[in-house]
Order: sequence, then C-alpha cells, then structure tokens
Amino acid sequence: MIERVYLDTSALVKRYLEEEGSEKIDSLFSESYRKSVVLVMSQWNIGEAAVVFDKYQRRKVIRDAHQPFESLYNEVSLLAGLGQLEIVPVLGEIIAASIPLVLAYHVYLADALQIETCRQQGCAAFVAFDDKLNEVALHEGMKVA
Repeated sequence: MIERVYLDTSALVKRYLEEEGSEKIDSLFSESYRKSVVLVMSQWNIGEAAVVFDKYQRRKVIRDAHQPFESLYNEVSLLAGLGQLEIVPVLGEIIAASIPLVLAYHVYLADALQIETCRQQGCAAFVAFDDKLNEVALHEGMKVA
C-alpha cells in the first residue's frame, strides 16, 4: 500500500517559496510524481497558503503573491487529477473533533484541524515546520517527518 503523507501549510508553502526545508518538500513532491506516496492536505491549507503569500508580498519578501499561489493551485490540481494528492474538505465533523485538541494543547483551531485531518485520513506521517504543532502531533501518537 502506498504511504499517505499529510502536509501542513508551513510545509506546503516551502514548495513554492525557497526557504529552509524546501528541499525536503520538493523530495516529497517528487515521490508523489513517482507514485510512491500520496500527499494529503486540508482545503484549509490552500486558503492559508494564500494568506502566507500575501503576507510575504506585504513584507516585500516576494514581489507578487499571485505567482506562487497560481503555481500551488496548478500543481495541486495536477497531482489531485493524477490521484497522487488528496484535498480533504473542511467539514463540521473535523472542526468538532479538533476542539478537544485546542483545549488540551492550547493551539489555534487551524492547527488542531491539521492534526485531526491527518488522523482521520489515516496518514502515515505528518509534515510541518512548526515545532509546537509537531510536538502536539507526537503527543497524539503521530509520526512526524
């Protein structure tokens, strides 16, 4: 069975902006194209990535937020069409299941949503570049890659 790997927004953004850790994410995308892993993310990640790109544009880290977002959208659409990336809808059930994580670990609902989506999708690994989020994932019994 092909391993399923969950990407948090902090990991996804590194595919489209050169940052520390980008090579790790590029490698995961290459594995996805080779059909050795299926990438999984929440619909939330796409919207949150747009927020990150916009913030980087306003801080003049990048010139235009539209370019990396368009690249993300096109690649995610391609991989989803190939069956190598799954986008999980944000449903009330996932939000409700995320609330206990918010209360237990004092994290934002958006972060708890990432962990709960990973769990519900049965992913083998959780990939994020957020130390607190990785710590919560580990406490919840997930493999952090």
